[in-house]
Amino acid sequence: MAYFCPVCNGCAALSKKCPACGGLSEDLGRADAFIGPYAPYRPIDDLKMTNGFIDLATHQCVHITKCRKCGQTAYAYVNEQL
Repeated sequence: MAYFCPVCNGCAALSKKCPACGGLSEDLGRADAFIGPYAPYRPIDDLKMTNGFIDLATHQCVHITKCRKCGQTAYAYVNEQL
């Protein structure tokens, strides 16, 4: 079965509050894209086996968010869909 991230595919918007101040955080994209220079070109499931998260087993897509108010960055876990 092929799972997909609704945020990455434009089916939903990521709306998360900042864990530090409660302000609105913006989505900076998949955390895997920031691992290395060739990461955006590697298959997503291949990255999930080596990125240090348990996102492959839990069918989640890990995004990085940044607060518009205080600048705090955090991870946001998006449940993937079938």
